[in-house]
Parts: sequence; C-alpha cells; structure tokens
Amino acid sequence: MDFDLITRRKTVRKFKNIPIEREYVTSLIKAAIQAPSAHNLQPWEFVLIDSDEIKEKLSSKMASTWVNNLKKDGKSQYEIEEKINLSKERINNAPFIIIPCFDTSKVEKYGDERDNAEFIMGVQSVALASGNILLKATEKGFGVLWLCAPLFCPEDIRDVLRIPNHILPQEILLIGIPDEDPIKPKRRDLNDVIHLNGW
Repeated sequence: MDFDLITRRKTVRKFKNIPIEREYVTSLIKAAIQAPSAHNLQPWEFVLIDSDEIKEKLSSKMASTWVNNLKKDGKSQYEIEEKINLSKERINNAPFIIIPCFDTSKVEKYGDERDNAEFIMGVQSVALASGNILLKATEKGFGVLWLCAPLFCPEDIRDVLRIPNHILPQEILLIGIPDEDPIKPKRRDLNDVIHLNGW
C-alpha cells in the first residue's frame, strides 16, 4: 500500500449530496474482511444503511439518549440543541452509513479473567477491519466521518436496526464524496511516541 494513502486519510464531516452505490460500499467491506483477527475468528458484522427513513429513525433514537446524558453533564438547553441538531443532520444527510459490529459469540470463553482479554481482542479485531474501510475509502476518493457514538447507546442502535443482543455496534462510519478539504490535525512527533527497548 502506498504510504501516501495513509497520510491522505483524514476526517471528513461534509459530503456532497451524491448517492453512493452499494457496490462501492461492498468493495469497502471486502477490504475490511481482509484484516487480521484474534484466533482468526473474524468476529465482525457490518450493517449497511442507505435508507433515509432508517437514518432518521437512528438519529432520533440516539439523540434522545444523548439529550439525557448532556443534561446530566449540566449543558445548557442551547448547547444541547446545537449538538443534537448537528449530530442528526450529519447522520440524516450521510450518503451511506456502515456500522461495524462485534459478534461476541465468536470469541473464546474460559469463565475466568481471560474472558476480558478475549473481549478486548474481539473489539480490536473489528477496529482493524474498520481501519481497512477508512483506507479503502480514501483510495476510492470517499471521505469518512468515524463516530463512536454506538458505545454510548448500543440499545438504541439495536432497537432501530433489530440487532441481536450478542452483537455489539462499535461505531458509525458516515461515507460520501467530500465537500470539504479539511486540514489534518498535526500528528505527534515520532520521538514522542517511540520507547526503544523499554519505557
């Protein structure tokens, strides 16, 4: 893979009002399932959304939970409305949505402290698959907004999309043709992140 593809990947929050064909999204999933996974269990599932009706139901359901959380955080009514409106607008107007999920039934279970490690390995496996989606999307000229909101409201996602209890939605990937060219945030310097032969 060209390293330039990795450096070109950036978060895109504004998309052109152009539909994304399902076959293009399928090519992103093909890239996703080539990712490595713990014990090669491939514990990933992907919900694809291009229905405006489903987007609206999803954004509204998630918003109701987020409103309650923002109130707990002491946010003003103005702040709450501003955040909720922006969130709903982004989801409702996304040309295509992918929700990568973790199938918890596919990980090893020992009945002891190792179960936690297995759970984390499953989450990491789905994250690696999602990383492939981001890179493949960049290669194809698509932009992606990666949202971890499902971690805060998994039941909302399950309810709207009829997802079984053993499937954990991990993130929401909003995909489309970029309508902006944002500046990528500066990355930490190599010298700040490398610890050779120990900390």
